Amino acid sequence: MRIRYAQAMQTETVTRNFEEALKEVCQYKGSNNYAALAGDPSTFRFGINSPAGFFGLWDLEDGLWGLGLGVYRPSFIGKALSQSPTRQMRMTIPRTWTDVQLVKRSEWNFFAIESATEPQSPNLYQVEALDSDQEITAFIDRCAPDSSTRPGDSEIIFWHGIRDSEGVLRSIGAAVRWKTAATMLVSIATDPIARGRSMAQEVTASLVKRLFDLGSPVVGLGVWAQNTPAIRAYEKVGFKLQEEFVSGPLLQP
Repeated sequence: MRIRYAQAMQTETVTRNFEEALKEVCQYKGSNNYAALAGDPSTFRFGINSPAGFFGLWDLEDGLWGLGLGVYRPSFIGKALSQSPTRQMRMTIPRTWTDVQLVKRSEWNFFAIESATEPQSPNLYQVEALDSDQEITAFIDRCAPDSSTRPGDSEIIFWHGIRDSEGVLRSIGAAVRWKTAATMLVSIATDPIARGRSMAQEVTASLVKRLFDLGSPVVGLGVWAQNTPAIRAYEKVGFKLQEEFVSGPLLQP
């Protein structure tokens, strides 16, 4: 079902059909936009498209999640609140949407690489597949306790890692497949004493190559906006910036 609103000489389209909403988004954001990779049609509540902007709302197990792309319009948030005025709503929106007030802002960037791009690796280390959940967990606890994904997560496909000459694990990363079927990299981390040696780039490139070999057309990842060393490593592999996001709960009036 589509409803059109004429406002400020522009047209908005409201739809409850995800594929219908996505088709318009892809016209100005390309096929690797975050809605295409992260948006689950089965939990999609509604979407609003303007000529160069989008806002969608999903009803997830842990609450409502709103995603914005492109150019902001004030009507986006008003319509979202009208759908559920009493429930807290988590938001992921472009950092240019400064009129939207969030309770706590977390700034991060979304990158992607397509299978037509050959992942660039320094070829300095031997990367291996990891299968010891205990070893991976111990590494994360010691070197990256805030990692987004840990062993046991149902979305994990595989882990890769690099050891030093004494067999000590120094860098890790995982590939996951979301419910949308999109493949992403998560929990890429390097031991502090081994940073600055291109291990993250090596692990990242190996994960991407394996996913491409398995048929993934595109691989994505998210990284905190202030993590400049990680961003440099991902760009060296061949990842391209897709979006500069901010996430957090919506501050409701």
